Amino acid sequence: MFWSFSLTLAESTAWHAHDVYEFVLCRSGSGLLLLDNGEVALAGGRTVLVAPRVRHRYAFGRGETVGLKVVCLTQGDMVTQLSPTQIAALMAPQPAGCSMVAHQTDVARLWDMADMIPDGIGRDEGTEVPVAWGAIGLLLAFHVRDMQAGGDAGARHHDAMRGVRGWLDAHLDQPVDLDGLAARFGLSRSLLTREFRRHAGASVVAYVNTRRLEKAGGELAESDRGIAEVALRCGFASLPNFYRRFRALYGVTPAEFRRVVAENAGGNAGVMPGMRPGMRPGVRPDAEAAQEADRG
Repeated sequence: MFWSFSLTLAESTAWHAHDVYEFVLCRSGSGLLLLDNGEVALAGGRTVLVAPRVRHRYAFGRGETVGLKVVCLTQGDMVTQLSPTQIAALMAPQPAGCSMVAHQTDVARLWDMADMIPDGIGRDEGTEVPVAWGAIGLLLAFHVRDMQAGGDAGARHHDAMRGVRGWLDAHLDQPVDLDGLAARFGLSRSLLTREFRRHAGASVVAYVNTRRLEKAGGELAESDRGIAEVALRCGFASLPNFYRRFRALYGVTPAEFRRVVAENAGGNAGVMPGMRPGMRPGVRPDAEAAQEADRG
Protein backbone atom coordinates (compact mmCIF):
# COMPACT_ATOMS: atom_id res chain seq x y z
CA MET A 1 0.00 0.00 0.00
CA PHE A 2 1.09 3.59 -0.67
CA TRP A 3 -0.63 6.95 -0.48
CA SER A 4 -0.14 9.89 -2.75
CA PHE A 5 -1.41 13.44 -3.11
CA SER A 6 -0.87 16.49 -5.31
CA LEU A 7 -0.92 20.00 -3.90
CA THR A 8 0.22 23.58 -4.30
CA LEU A 9 1.91 25.11 -1.26
CA ALA A 10 2.34 28.83 -0.68
CA GLU A 11 2.32 29.03 3.11
CA SER A 12 4.98 27.68 5.46
CA THR A 13 4.12 24.56 7.46
CA ALA A 14 4.86 23.56 11.05
CA TRP A 15 7.73 21.23 11.90
CA HIS A 16 6.67 17.61 11.53
CA ALA A 17 8.01 14.09 11.01
CA HIS A 18 6.57 10.82 9.70
CA ASP A 19 7.16 7.11 10.15
CA VAL A 20 7.26 6.74 6.37
CA TYR A 21 9.52 7.68 3.47
CA GLU A 22 8.24 10.91 1.93
CA PHE A 23 9.09 11.11 -1.78
CA VAL A 24 8.50 14.63 -3.09
CA LEU A 25 8.42 15.59 -6.76
CA CYS A 26 8.59 19.31 -7.49
CA ARG A 27 6.60 20.21 -10.58
CA SER A 28 7.07 23.98 -10.52
CA GLY A 29 7.74 27.03 -8.38
CA SER A 30 10.25 27.60 -5.60
CA GLY A 31 10.59 27.34 -1.83
CA LEU A 32 12.61 25.62 0.87
CA LEU A 33 12.43 22.32 2.70
CA LEU A 34 14.03 22.93 6.10
CA LEU A 35 15.50 20.11 8.20
CA ASP A 36 17.23 20.01 11.57
CA ASN A 37 20.58 19.50 9.83
CA GLY A 38 20.19 21.56 6.71
CA GLU A 39 17.89 22.81 4.00
CA VAL A 40 16.89 21.85 0.46
CA ALA A 41 15.89 24.32 -2.24
CA LEU A 42 12.67 23.30 -3.96
CA ALA A 43 12.39 23.98 -7.69
CA GLY A 44 10.81 22.47 -10.77
CA GLY A 45 12.44 19.22 -11.94
CA ARG A 46 13.74 18.25 -8.50
CA THR A 47 12.95 15.18 -6.40
CA VAL A 48 13.49 14.85 -2.66
CA LEU A 49 13.40 11.72 -0.50
CA VAL A 50 12.94 12.37 3.23
CA ALA A 51 13.75 9.46 5.55
CA PRO A 52 11.35 8.34 8.32
CA ARG A 53 11.34 10.31 11.57
CA VAL A 54 13.35 13.21 10.12
CA ARG A 55 11.93 16.55 11.26
CA HIS A 56 11.21 18.95 8.43
CA ARG A 57 9.00 21.84 7.37
CA TYR A 58 8.19 23.66 4.14
CA ALA A 59 9.03 27.37 4.12
CA PHE A 60 8.14 30.09 1.62
CA GLY A 61 9.07 33.72 1.17
CA ARG A 62 6.84 36.45 -0.19
CA GLY A 63 5.35 35.44 -3.55
CA GLU A 64 6.82 31.92 -3.47
CA THR A 65 4.72 28.86 -4.24
CA VAL A 66 5.50 25.30 -5.29
CA GLY A 67 3.53 22.53 -7.00
CA LEU A 68 4.23 19.10 -5.53
CA LYS A 69 3.41 15.45 -5.96
CA VAL A 70 4.05 13.57 -2.71
CA VAL A 71 4.18 9.78 -2.38
CA CYS A 72 4.42 8.19 1.08
CA LEU A 73 5.90 4.71 1.42
CA THR A 74 6.45 2.53 4.46
CA GLN A 75 9.58 0.43 4.75
CA GLY A 76 7.33 -2.61 4.45
CA ASP A 77 5.99 -1.26 1.14
CA MET A 78 9.50 -0.88 -0.18
CA VAL A 79 10.62 -4.35 0.88
CA THR A 80 7.56 -5.89 -0.77
CA GLN A 81 7.55 -3.89 -3.99
CA LEU A 82 11.15 -2.91 -4.75
CA SER A 83 14.35 -4.83 -5.38
CA PRO A 84 17.05 -5.33 -2.70
CA THR A 85 19.46 -3.24 -4.79
CA GLN A 86 17.06 -0.33 -4.94
CA ILE A 87 16.13 -0.60 -1.27
CA ALA A 88 19.81 -0.49 -0.23
CA ALA A 89 20.41 2.64 -2.31
CA LEU A 90 17.30 4.40 -1.04
CA MET A 91 17.94 3.56 2.59
CA ALA A 92 21.62 4.58 2.56
CA PRO A 93 22.18 7.18 5.31
CA GLN A 94 22.19 10.81 4.16
CA PRO A 95 23.88 13.55 6.24
CA ALA A 96 20.76 15.72 6.46
CA GLY A 97 18.29 12.82 6.60
CA CYS A 98 17.16 13.39 3.03
CA SER A 99 18.49 13.38 -0.52
CA MET A 100 17.73 15.88 -3.28
CA VAL A 101 18.31 15.50 -7.02
CA ALA A 102 18.02 18.24 -9.66
CA HIS A 103 17.21 16.27 -12.80
CA GLN A 104 18.74 17.69 -15.96
CA THR A 105 17.08 15.40 -18.51
CA ASP A 106 13.76 13.61 -19.03
CA VAL A 107 11.95 16.03 -16.70
CA ALA A 108 8.76 15.95 -18.79
CA ARG A 109 8.73 12.18 -18.66
CA LEU A 110 9.16 12.28 -14.90
CA TRP A 111 5.81 14.03 -14.76
CA ASP A 112 4.23 11.65 -17.24
CA MET A 113 5.10 8.87 -14.82
CA ALA A 114 4.04 10.86 -11.76
CA ASP A 115 0.62 11.37 -13.37
CA MET A 116 0.24 7.59 -13.53
CA ILE A 117 0.20 7.45 -9.71
CA PRO A 118 -3.37 8.13 -8.59
CA ASP A 119 -3.95 10.42 -5.64
CA GLY A 120 -5.29 8.64 -2.59
CA ILE A 121 -4.48 5.26 -1.06
CA GLY A 122 -3.15 2.54 -3.38
CA ARG A 123 -4.19 -0.81 -2.01
CA ASP A 124 -3.03 -4.20 -3.26
CA GLU A 125 -5.95 -4.74 -5.59
CA GLY A 126 -7.03 -3.81 -9.09
CA THR A 127 -5.00 -3.30 -12.26
CA GLU A 128 -4.01 0.29 -11.45
CA VAL A 129 -1.83 -0.64 -8.51
CA PRO A 130 0.89 -2.62 -10.37
CA VAL A 131 1.18 0.17 -12.94
CA ALA A 132 1.35 2.79 -10.17
CA TRP A 133 4.07 0.80 -8.40
CA GLY A 134 5.90 0.57 -11.71
CA ALA A 135 5.82 4.35 -12.01
CA ILE A 136 6.91 4.80 -8.38
CA GLY A 137 9.80 2.40 -8.86
CA LEU A 138 10.99 4.14 -12.01
CA LEU A 139 10.79 7.56 -10.36
CA LEU A 140 12.80 6.29 -7.40
CA ALA A 141 15.26 4.72 -9.82
CA PHE A 142 15.71 8.08 -11.55
CA HIS A 143 16.31 9.68 -8.16
CA VAL A 144 18.98 7.15 -7.18
CA ARG A 145 20.65 7.11 -10.59
CA ASP A 146 21.01 10.88 -10.88
CA MET A 147 21.99 11.24 -7.22
CA GLN A 148 24.80 8.72 -7.59
CA ALA A 149 25.93 10.15 -10.92
CA GLY A 150 26.43 13.50 -9.22
CA GLY A 151 28.05 12.03 -6.12
CA ASP A 152 30.51 9.87 -8.03
CA ALA A 153 31.65 12.60 -10.43
CA GLY A 154 35.25 12.49 -9.26
CA ALA A 155 35.47 8.81 -8.42
CA ARG A 156 37.96 6.56 -10.13
CA HIS A 157 36.56 4.67 -13.14
CA HIS A 158 33.36 6.73 -13.10
CA ASP A 159 33.90 8.13 -16.61
CA ALA A 160 34.77 4.70 -17.96
CA MET A 161 31.64 3.16 -16.46
CA ARG A 162 29.52 5.98 -17.82
CA GLY A 163 30.99 5.22 -21.24
CA VAL A 164 30.23 1.52 -20.82
CA ARG A 165 26.63 2.26 -19.90
CA GLY A 166 26.28 4.62 -22.84
CA TRP A 167 27.62 2.02 -25.25
CA LEU A 168 25.33 -0.67 -23.82
CA ASP A 169 22.32 1.64 -24.09
CA ALA A 170 23.08 2.21 -27.78
CA HIS A 171 23.51 -1.51 -28.53
CA LEU A 172 20.74 -3.20 -26.56
CA ASP A 173 19.90 -5.45 -29.51
CA GLN A 174 23.35 -7.04 -29.44
CA PRO A 175 24.40 -10.04 -27.30
CA VAL A 176 26.38 -9.20 -24.18
CA ASP A 177 30.09 -9.98 -24.72
CA LEU A 178 31.96 -9.15 -21.53
CA ASP A 179 35.42 -9.85 -22.99
CA GLY A 180 34.74 -7.68 -26.03
CA LEU A 181 33.22 -4.94 -23.90
CA ALA A 182 36.22 -4.91 -21.56
CA ALA A 183 38.63 -4.73 -24.48
CA ARG A 184 36.68 -1.88 -26.07
CA PHE A 185 37.23 0.26 -22.96
CA GLY A 186 40.77 -0.91 -22.17
CA LEU A 187 39.79 -2.84 -19.04
CA SER A 188 40.22 -6.36 -17.82
CA ARG A 189 37.07 -8.43 -17.58
CA SER A 190 37.34 -8.67 -13.79
CA LEU A 191 37.83 -4.90 -13.43
CA LEU A 192 34.90 -4.22 -15.73
CA THR A 193 32.51 -6.52 -13.88
CA ARG A 194 33.60 -5.30 -10.43
CA GLU A 195 33.53 -1.57 -11.20
CA PHE A 196 30.35 -1.77 -13.26
CA ARG A 197 28.50 -3.40 -10.37
CA ARG A 198 29.92 -0.85 -7.93
CA HIS A 199 28.96 2.16 -10.06
CA ALA A 200 25.70 0.87 -11.54
CA GLY A 201 24.43 -1.36 -8.73
CA ALA A 202 23.94 -4.45 -10.90
CA SER A 203 25.83 -6.81 -13.17
CA VAL A 204 26.30 -5.91 -16.84
CA VAL A 205 23.80 -8.60 -17.87
CA ALA A 206 21.18 -7.50 -15.35
CA TYR A 207 21.62 -3.88 -16.45
CA VAL A 208 21.15 -4.77 -20.12
CA ASN A 209 18.09 -6.91 -19.37
CA THR A 210 16.49 -4.05 -17.44
CA ARG A 211 17.28 -1.48 -20.11
CA ARG A 212 15.85 -3.78 -22.78
CA LEU A 213 12.64 -4.07 -20.78
CA GLU A 214 12.45 -0.31 -20.35
CA LYS A 215 12.82 0.10 -24.10
CA ALA A 216 10.12 -2.52 -24.62
CA GLY A 217 7.82 -0.67 -22.22
CA GLY A 218 8.35 2.53 -24.17
CA GLU A 219 7.60 0.86 -27.50
CA LEU A 220 4.47 -0.82 -26.15
CA ALA A 221 3.25 2.52 -24.78
CA GLU A 222 4.09 4.62 -27.82
CA SER A 223 3.62 2.37 -30.84
CA ASP A 224 1.18 -0.20 -32.20
CA ARG A 225 3.85 -2.79 -32.97
CA GLY A 226 3.01 -6.38 -32.07
CA ILE A 227 4.39 -7.77 -28.83
CA ALA A 228 6.62 -10.32 -30.60
CA GLU A 229 8.09 -7.59 -32.83
CA VAL A 230 8.76 -5.38 -29.80
CA ALA A 231 10.49 -8.25 -28.01
CA LEU A 232 12.80 -8.91 -30.99
CA ARG A 233 13.57 -5.21 -31.50
CA CYS A 234 14.58 -4.97 -27.85
CA GLY A 235 17.00 -7.90 -27.90
CA PHE A 236 14.83 -10.81 -26.73
CA ALA A 237 15.09 -13.88 -28.95
CA SER A 238 12.71 -15.91 -26.75
CA LEU A 239 9.14 -14.66 -26.40
CA PRO A 240 8.43 -16.70 -23.20
CA ASN A 241 11.59 -15.26 -21.65
CA PHE A 242 10.45 -11.76 -22.61
CA TYR A 243 7.01 -12.31 -21.04
CA ARG A 244 8.54 -13.69 -17.83
CA ARG A 245 11.00 -10.84 -17.40
CA PHE A 246 8.46 -8.17 -18.37
CA ARG A 247 5.97 -9.36 -15.78
CA ALA A 248 8.72 -9.59 -13.14
CA LEU A 249 9.64 -5.93 -13.74
CA TYR A 250 6.25 -4.31 -14.30
CA GLY A 251 3.90 -6.65 -12.46
CA VAL A 252 1.63 -7.11 -15.50
CA THR A 253 1.87 -8.79 -18.92
CA PRO A 254 2.90 -6.71 -21.95
CA ALA A 255 -0.70 -6.65 -23.22
CA GLU A 256 -2.05 -5.57 -19.82
CA PHE A 257 0.66 -2.93 -19.57
CA ARG A 258 -0.27 -1.45 -22.95
CA ARG A 259 -3.97 -1.39 -22.11
CA VAL A 260 -3.66 0.06 -18.59
CA VAL A 261 -1.07 2.68 -19.56
CA ALA A 262 -3.31 3.83 -22.42
CA GLU A 263 -6.29 4.07 -20.06
CA ASN A 264 -4.43 5.82 -17.23
CA ALA A 265 -2.37 8.18 -19.36
CA GLY A 266 -4.88 8.94 -22.08
CA GLY A 267 -2.72 7.27 -24.68
CA ASN A 268 0.20 9.64 -23.97
CA ALA A 269 2.19 7.54 -21.55
CA GLY A 270 5.63 8.83 -22.45
CA VAL A 271 7.18 6.40 -20.01
CA MET A 272 10.23 4.28 -19.57
CA PRO A 273 13.17 6.65 -19.69
CA GLY A 274 16.53 5.44 -18.40
CA MET A 275 16.32 3.55 -15.16
CA ARG A 276 19.17 2.63 -12.96
CA PRO A 277 20.08 -1.06 -13.34
CA GLY A 278 18.74 -3.70 -11.02
CA MET A 279 15.61 -1.68 -10.25
CA ARG A 280 12.45 -3.75 -10.37
CA PRO A 281 9.48 -1.54 -9.64
CA GLY A 282 6.72 -4.06 -10.12
CA VAL A 283 6.05 -7.32 -8.34
CA ARG A 284 9.45 -8.70 -7.36
CA PRO A 285 10.45 -11.94 -9.11
CA ASP A 286 11.18 -15.00 -7.07
CA ALA A 287 14.74 -16.04 -6.29
CA GLU A 288 14.99 -18.30 -9.34
CA ALA A 289 13.91 -15.53 -11.72
CA ALA A 290 16.38 -13.14 -10.12
CA GLN A 291 19.19 -15.63 -10.61
CA GLU A 292 18.18 -16.08 -14.24
CA ALA A 293 18.42 -12.33 -14.77
CA ASP A 294 22.06 -12.31 -13.66
CA ARG A 295 22.83 -15.29 -15.88
CA GLY A 296 21.28 -13.53 -18.86
